[in-house]
Amino acid sequence: MEEPELIDQELKRVALSIGIPPCPAILISLAEEAGKDKPSLIKVEQLVSQDVGLSATLLKTVNSPFYGLSSKIGTIKQAINLLGLTMLTRTVSALILKQSFANKDAINMERFWDSSSKLAIAASIIAKRVSAMDRETAYTYGLFQNCGIPVLMKRFPDYKQTLNAANNSSDRSFTEIEEAAHGTDHATIGYLLTKSWNLPEVISHAIRFHHDYFILAEDESNHPPESCSLIALGILADHAVQLHFGQNFSLEWQKGGPQALQYFRLEENEFEEFLEDEMHLLA
Repeated sequence: MEEPELIDQELKRVALSIGIPPCPAILISLAEEAGKDKPSLIKVEQLVSQDVGLSATLLKTVNSPFYGLSSKIGTIKQAINLLGLTMLTRTVSALILKQSFANKDAINMERFWDSSSKLAIAASIIAKRVSAMDRETAYTYGLFQNCGIPVLMKRFPDYKQTLNAANNSSDRSFTEIEEAAHGTDHATIGYLLTKSWNLPEVISHAIRFHHDYFILAEDESNHPPESCSLIALGILADHAVQLHFGQNFSLEWQKGGPQALQYFRLEENEFEEFLEDEMHLLA
């Protein structure tokens, strides 16, 4: 058995002990349909429409200012036509993940999802400036970058203390602190969740290594270039959210900001000027 397979087997063992939500049936069905040579959009519409709550939330999301529609849409069919099958599936995945933790520490979870939403929007805006990456991939990565956090919050009653320690550490890796306290970390859990929920491998890979900033400073041939771009983009987006909303406080910008700027050949003042011009779109 090859080493990557052995590593994945060990990660899956950890995942089972932590309690990662299994991939919902609707996402499995959507993935099966999307994988066909000629997917049936009628079938996709029927799958999504079966869940009234999900349908309503999807329409609310698509009608949000982020999509900038001139007039609101009112049907799942219109949402499919607007988003396309790939982005629709990713959006549904994010909405279902949020539902999975709806009853766990509602106030903190609402803050977490609000922060994730802002991170996703910031990533999609910054992607237009710093790379050729498509807006949808950047947005999806932002939504799921920290999806391992609610899993660990649900599993470990004292995880919030670990999170606070990791956010305020200037000399230790974020994931190193989690690993020491709980035997795993949110990047690993996020990787396993997104992989089992059929998100693109480049997104899952970036999530797994998004606190390993040395990847951006070295010639890391084992890491897909698009995943490296997502990691660097996530650092910039997280800094943008912290600057403009006072959310996501951590010392990660000090740890990874220079590498992210260098990766995209940006000067810090140049990046901050861009933020001043564009981040009003986050409001």
